[in-house]
Amino acid sequence: MSEQDIRAEDALQVAQRALSRVNDLEQRVDELEDSGEPNSEAAGYDSRDSAVVGHLEPGEPVEIKTLRQLYRRHTDIRADDTLKKRIQGLVAGPDFRIARAGVILYDPDGVNSDD
Repeated sequence: MSEQDIRAEDALQVAQRALSRVNDLEQRVDELEDSGEPNSEAAGYDSRDSAVVGHLEPGEPVEIKTLRQLYRRHTDIRADDTLKKRIQGLVAGPDFRIARAGVILYDPDGVNSDD
């Protein structure tokens, strides 16, 4: 049997082990990011949320579709369900409030508060 005569079962087993290892590493990266060092995480943001918030101007209204575009452009998040959950979690935080339907206001200092 030459090196080129690799059995399909062997190739599948190697591919499955590699995929398992990639999944383990991705999970480990997520855990490390969630435990994060304080920088923009001081506001409670992980690296993905920080990448989005870093492109927002305080006091400026932002459409939800713009947040979706920012997550896709500046993070590894692509799945629609994940994007929806991320955006919901982000805008539910204390630095955001609803400006009108489909539009939020990034107000990290509470300057534009109606309270």
